[in-house]
Amino acid sequence: MSIINRIRSAIAESHESIERTPFAMAMMSDCISSSDYARGLSQLWRIHWALENGLKASDEVSDFLKDEMYRTETIKRDLRSLKFCTHSFPAMNETEKMVKQLGTWAKQTPHALIGCLYILEGSRMGSLVIAKPLSRALGIPAGEIAGVEYHVEGAVGTPARVRALKERIDSTPFSISQSLNIIEGAVEFMGLLNSLYSVIPVATAVPNYHLAPVASNCQRV
Repeated sequence: MSIINRIRSAIAESHESIERTPFAMAMMSDCISSSDYARGLSQLWRIHWALENGLKASDEVSDFLKDEMYRTETIKRDLRSLKFCTHSFPAMNETEKMVKQLGTWAKQTPHALIGCLYILEGSRMGSLVIAKPLSRALGIPAGEIAGVEYHVEGAVGTPARVRALKERIDSTPFSISQSLNIIEGAVEFMGLLNSLYSVIPVATAVPNYHLAPVASNCQRV
């Protein structure tokens, strides 16, 4: 069985579970507030930052991270559009755990980061579905992307980009230990992401209702 198929099989339950988390369901329900969404987005910024820096730091895996896979600056733009910044909200415990694990992988088993990259790149397919209801909830006019660029950036090329990443992972002659690191990294990362999504707080909101921005250390963006 290929690496990708082994990952798919191993994360199937977590994949279904994460779609039922309050945060994921709120994004699809037309009624998440800008504050609740920005809180979750700020957590994702920290995770992407740790993954991008971990991949860049290792010559063994850095080539898997292509320019169009960098997401931190995109998240910053979205947060600014929503009147927040990356440090408007503190890192949640689950986020700190993910960042710490990414740092450990980067130093000890960098191939695990390829599995994490696959999870996040693969999630961009689902983002294409999330973008429309999320835009309505945030009051973003039809045709505009400021505030939801994280979900629609490079949308035209997303299917081909994800397919190319999968094909490269499956066609690269990794050693047995490297292959196991990729699979284990993807599975553990998916589980950690599921845990984070499960605790990101979302209020019962009214469609297009915006809470006042939480200003905190925005100069650090």
